[in-house]
Amino acid sequence: MLPLLFALLIAAGKPDWVDRESAEWPREMYLLGVGSADERAVAEDRARAGVARIFTTHVSSALAASTAESSVRKERSTAWTEQISVSEETRSTTDKVLEGVEIVQVWQDPQSHQFHALAALDRQQAAARLDARLDGLEASARPLRAQLGASETAPALAAATRLLRLERDRRALEGELRIVAPARPQRAGVEETAARERVARTSVGLTVTGDDDGVVLDAVRSALVNLGFAVQAEPAGSDLVGEATVALDKLGTRDGWYWSRGRVEVVLKDSASAPTDGL
Repeated sequence: MLPLLFALLIAAGKPDWVDRESAEWPREMYLLGVGSADERAVAEDRARAGVARIFTTHVSSALAASTAESSVRKERSTAWTEQISVSEETRSTTDKVLEGVEIVQVWQDPQSHQFHALAALDRQQAAARLDARLDGLEASARPLRAQLGASETAPALAAATRLLRLERDRRALEGELRIVAPARPQRAGVEETAARERVARTSVGLTVTGDDDGVVLDAVRSALVNLGFAVQAEPAGSDLVGEATVALDKLGTRDGWYWSRGRVEVVLKDSASAPTDGL
């Protein structure tokens, strides 16, 4: 556990971490953030934000990698969907890791009366939490892999799409693990190749009702393509039928703008009309 040193460090003099590397808090063992302000609470918040910025760089890198990977595709909307997906997953993972950040020291300058705070995240403890989450993902994936060979389309595809989501979650966690434990050998990556192949050989005929401007149709088509499905303009001859229903509530004008609230329900059915859960 990190030692909790919340008492103000005034008499002992200025600590080294205020403006240089700290011998007491080596970066090989901790991820550190330093914040300063006239108020102690603000200084502590800024110190925590300093640790968070380390992970924000990882989020930006993930977005850049997604953009580069998507640049060869013709559909701009598909690239946008991938970027948002990576961003949301990575930020969610970062929030969990940052739960271990603690304010370990606070020092007040006796002359300026400004507060300086040091936030620390124990690398070993953070890595242990990430390892536990990765083990949990693998435990969730095992029974899904067994369902890929199901004779019925619906359960096989539901398992495949869930596996692909778990794969994206796993990549986000592995990225965080590389930040907190860069010197540790990387875990063996798991590629859900069978799930991706199962989705790729499945065609979807998509229909949308209530979408006057075609915006929802484009978004749903993009999402299905992003999952790996082959989307057809007509349901005839497809493996699955995708039915999207749009409900739009007009809320009137506010501040010179016309406001509406929309709800979209998407159901994928196989030839037996069984909904494909989890897509």
